[in-house]
Amino acid sequence: MNPFSLITLLIVAASFFASEVSSSSSSSIGFSLNNPPLRMGITNPSLSNLRITILGGGNVGSTLAQKLAISNKFAYVQIAARDPVKTIASIQQKGINNVSVVASTPDSLAASHVVILATPGLYKDEDIQSFTTSLGDMTDKIIIDATNPLGPFSGGLQVMTWEGGKSSGEKLQLHLPNSKVYKTFNTVGVEHMRDALGKEMLIAGDPDPFHRAIAEAVVAAVGFKPFFVGPIRYSRNLEAMAELWIHMAIPGLGGRDTSRNFWFSIGGEP
Repeated sequence: MNPFSLITLLIVAASFFASEVSSSSSSSIGFSLNNPPLRMGITNPSLSNLRITILGGGNVGSTLAQKLAISNKFAYVQIAARDPVKTIASIQQKGINNVSVVASTPDSLAASHVVILATPGLYKDEDIQSFTTSLGDMTDKIIIDATNPLGPFSGGLQVMTWEGGKSSGEKLQLHLPNSKVYKTFNTVGVEHMRDALGKEMLIAGDPDPFHRAIAEAVVAAVGFKPFFVGPIRYSRNLEAMAELWIHMAIPGLGGRDTSRNFWFSIGGEP
């Protein structure tokens, strides 16, 4: 083999080895040039480019928006509401003046990396399908589902499920296959969101390290200590825990009557 051929072979081999090492190290921690959040400009761990929209401006939505906004960790936090004028008046009465409010349209959600669902929970399959369609293109977005699929008060505020025991979180993921859905914020009342004080907050969703880290960062910015329990299948368990919390916190629903000042926490050394 002449010297020129040997040098060429060594260069090709070195390039291949470098490519393999880069690919292996990237995939092992969930980062690669093809990772959607990197394409969207999210940097970890600062998350300073992250754009968040909370869908729904009620008690839960406005409280989460306020807590995320005052954390000063994200590029922007906004509320998307069906009636922006009414929502602005409502949140101003609560002393919330640091969050912008826009109309809830696909265009208002399009620029966000994270969409938090703080709307009434849905449990009929056709309603979930209609709702997810109304969101527009959710490709590559992280969806944080803070809802519970509760039946009417007259029926005891029971969590509704589908055939096979599937939860609303699982159904959302089925109808949003190009998004990463995380169920969280649903197992306590809004007063705990106002004063999270480092309480544990359970999260179920995609275990991919990058997306999971973003979901956990959002939970932590509200003031909770995030605790990942597993894939979205376990949202059925979190929704059941929510029903238990509600039935204990609201008198007359069948559970042990308590105050609302309790929450579920993780003991031991998990």
